[in-house]
Amino acid sequence: MAKVGVALGSGAAKGWAHIGVLRALKELGVAPDQVAGCSIGALVGAAYANGNLDKLQDWVEGFSSWDVLGLMDFSWAKSGLLGGEKVFDAFQRQIGNVRIETLAVPFTAVAADLYSGREIWFDQGDLRQAVRASCSMPGVLAPVQLNGRWLVDGAVVNPVPVSTCRAMGADVVIAVDLHGDKRTMTSKSPLTLASEPESQTEDSTTFTDLLAKGKDYLASMKELMERDDKSGPNMMAVMSQSMEILELRHKKARLMGDPPEVLVSPRVSDIGTMEFHRADEAIDAGYRAMMAQKENLLAELARFKD
Repeated sequence: MAKVGVALGSGAAKGWAHIGVLRALKELGVAPDQVAGCSIGALVGAAYANGNLDKLQDWVEGFSSWDVLGLMDFSWAKSGLLGGEKVFDAFQRQIGNVRIETLAVPFTAVAADLYSGREIWFDQGDLRQAVRASCSMPGVLAPVQLNGRWLVDGAVVNPVPVSTCRAMGADVVIAVDLHGDKRTMTSKSPLTLASEPESQTEDSTTFTDLLAKGKDYLASMKELMERDDKSGPNMMAVMSQSMEILELRHKKARLMGDPPEVLVSPRVSDIGTMEFHRADEAIDAGYRAMMAQKENLLAELARFKD
């Protein structure tokens, strides 16, 4: 019987598509024996490996754009726009305080050593810390310091960790490439905030003043992350597009050298880097993309039947 590994790639908000892929596999009666994840793929993979995919899905499907912004702890530190602790505190509430070696499904998160460029695999230790390191997109999330290393997003070295699945013992690797859909390249803003309520019934001057200050702060954050005028691309667009170029180069070389048996490319190119509130669309795209590979997957699995 074939051992099935799933390699969940990087892609920020596009990564909720991984949930749909895993949903489709369950419907097809395929239970992965190993899961390797990079960046957002590590986050979704961790939830799956700990049996909390349903809980994660319920959580992210309830996001509004304001909820997403509320999870952003703007730090203005030199090493990253966001501190990251707020969102990973919330993530830990979804999966619990666990160690990787105790997970129901073998799991590995991929990160990168900022200075040596080495690929770092987390297959034991604190789950939150491993996922946090794997998700540390340069310039956006501050890097993680661990054992004398500064760790950043695994997408820098291995955007779709097929090789990790192979090393874990997988015979059939299902790789999910969130940047494989080239049908649409848009200038869509990476973060879209919900419109303001039309009326405000609170009469308290103190509350109104506080709300006004909060709205001014959020408006400034919105402008920083959305501005896209004749002066050039906004800060988030520069960072995310630069990372995508780097990822595409690494991914092409690595997938050519070690191609997966099944390559899944959800149609999520129009979902912006920080549009985490579009979970329903991404999950549906992941489900559809996996189902489109159904025959290919079943054929690969049939090769290993006794």
